[in-house]
Amino acid sequence: MNIKLLSSDNYTFFINKLFIKEQLLDKESIIDYVKKIILNKRKALNLRGFYKVVVYYNKNIGIFMETFKLEDSCYFNNLDLKVIVNTDSEIYFEVEDYFLIKDCKEIRYLNGKYYVEVDNLTKIIKIIEFGRFIYGQEVNNVLAKSIVI
Repeated sequence: MNIKLLSSDNYTFFINKLFIKEQLLDKESIIDYVKKIILNKRKALNLRGFYKVVVYYNKNIGIFMETFKLEDSCYFNNLDLKVIVNTDSEIYFEVEDYFLIKDCKEIRYLNGKYYVEVDNLTKIIKIIEFGRFIYGQEVNNVLAKSIVI
């Protein structure tokens, strides 16, 4: 699991599919799993208050989560989560070296970087350390401004 602090009280999580032991068949099972993970990390991250959790799920890669604290004035030591699951959002992989993804069908280029949709990557495990995943608003920006090569 990879956890990054975005700003005070806002985090991103990445859970590789290899570490997910439960079957995530629908949105409800994803929501339950996400809540369980966040509750397990609650004390270590000092989470309290009302959080919006945006989840991007891809069965080939895993789970990407962004947490945003909405309020904490009414929460003494409690944690409340509003989980929004995106199962159909596109997730792209960003690299600087074209030759890592040259065999993919649709490669996009923007500002010196190459992008390919994760579902088009067959050997993602071999190149995962050479790039990063993008999702949400970053994908929208890439799709709007990039060119297909």
